Amino acid sequence: MYALEGIVSRGNVRVRPAAPSDISELIVLSEANGVPEHMSGRGRRARKTDTATIANRFSQLLTDPDRLVLVAVEEEHGAVVGFAVLLEEQVGVLAPTPTMYISHLLVAPSYRRRGTGRALLTGAVRHAEDREIDHVVVGVQAAARDANRYLARLGFAPLVVRRIASVQALRRSLGIVDSVDRAALRRRRSVRGVLPSRVVGRGA
Repeated sequence: MYALEGIVSRGNVRVRPAAPSDISELIVLSEANGVPEHMSGRGRRARKTDTATIANRFSQLLTDPDRLVLVAVEEEHGAVVGFAVLLEEQVGVLAPTPTMYISHLLVAPSYRRRGTGRALLTGAVRHAEDREIDHVVVGVQAAARDANRYLARLGFAPLVVRRIASVQALRRSLGIVDSVDRAALRRRRSVRGVLPSRVVGRGA
């Protein structure tokens, strides 16, 4: 679905679509930035995903027709120093607006403040223009102050805040109480590692 027209160059960095041969460097870059991580069973702490799983996820991304992975390559040594994952999507339900969503925009710590992020965003803008899309959305953690300030300086405005909570935490805060039969069913499924797909609670 996606095909970036040509290669974007900025300073000593060039941006191109990622290839399978880039996966090992993408893994190193991800781990240097502390991702990917997932929540523990109780939702209290994040832990790193194993390398084989990360490699498999990158393989899936590179073959996904709905996504484009861009890499920033340092010209002198040919090292991958940043990447961005692009997805064309609609924002809004009642009045959907086409956007180019960047789910990850990562730059190697030693290459920050050197134009690498701008090069990746330039690639995203060029791709959005090729797709006749008028808006770019970047996913960034609310606590990432430097990243938020950087994006704000480039003209990105806040769009929406998404909050996350574990099902168990919500059950406690909402006061959800199961019947005896449902509680027994939950225990059996929990032992097998599968939780019920629906929860019936008391109150609203």
